[in-house]
Amino acid sequence: MGNPSTAGYKPEWLEVITPPFLSRQAPSRSTTSIVEKALSTRPVPVGDAPSIKKQFNDLVAELNSQRPPPDTSVQTRDTSADGVPVRIYTPPNATQDDELHLGVYYHGGGYCGGSLDSEDMWCRYIAKNVPCVLVSVDYRLGPEHKFPAMLDDSVKAFEWAYKHASELNSSQSKLFTIGASAGGGLALTVAHDLIAAGKRSQIKGVVAMVPIAAHHLLFPRLTKIIINPTRRMRLAYRLTMRII
Repeated sequence: MGNPSTAGYKPEWLEVITPPFLSRQAPSRSTTSIVEKALSTRPVPVGDAPSIKKQFNDLVAELNSQRPPPDTSVQTRDTSADGVPVRIYTPPNATQDDELHLGVYYHGGGYCGGSLDSEDMWCRYIAKNVPCVLVSVDYRLGPEHKFPAMLDDSVKAFEWAYKHASELNSSQSKLFTIGASAGGGLALTVAHDLIAAGKRSQIKGVVAMVPIAAHHLLFPRLTKIIINPTRRMRLAYRLTMRII
């Protein structure tokens, strides 16, 4: 493959990770188990924060290069949401009169990796098949930028989308946040911040896929099984408090 970030991987690696949503048949085994069997291990980026970030982004780029060409029936446009880079996805045949739902999308990557390109195909799929308009947000990342830079950019992009909803084939009554992993955490936190600021009417829903979250009723138990171990490791493993 000619990519140092994927050196040593078995050839099967790029052949077994087709996302299930691209197939009409559900996989008989989980994607993770198939990948682990092909690799004979679970690959984990190693090194300091910049090295981990580069390995993650290189691997995502390599995997994306093996996927089908982008669905060009979905229109895309890169622009700035009050200084925050965003990419707008509009489904085929959308008109100004449609007033589609409008999602503000936050990519995953542990708050240190990912970009507008890393989940481009997924955004195209969502925009076309829901259908809806998506505004994908290229929020600032660690370790160069510390928290709450990611959240500040995410809120700013949402407020921009709300302000320009009518120009985006939508209306201000149809906005939602959406994201996976770190992006799912941002989708939830943006909603929380809007509600706390008295802007509950601006957001109609949240789609949080495998987000960073925990229900408050579970905290007594989580303190023993998750919270305390997490605190002990907060300065010792990969994407740590100092980095994020």
